[in-house]
Amino acid sequence: MTENIKQMFSKMNDVTRQEALECLMEEFNAKSTKHIQKNWIIGGRIPEDHQEKIVHIFQNLLRIQIFRINEIKVNL
Repeated sequence: MTENIKQMFSKMNDVTRQEALECLMEEFNAKSTKHIQKNWIIGGRIPEDHQEKIVHIFQNLLRIQIFRINEIKVNL
């Protein structure tokens, strides 16, 4: 599941990535967004009991990202 999380994170644009990190920091009472990115995402050391929730959060954020992109295209 860790690889799936990494792949979803890599598909996020900068805005969505920052939202994801802030959401995870708040959800899991983490030290900082840098800690989450460095140790959990890049390092692949995501606590197993958090992985399912992270996948759910990332799926929702990616849906929102797609919606935002489509909205921009429509408004152009």
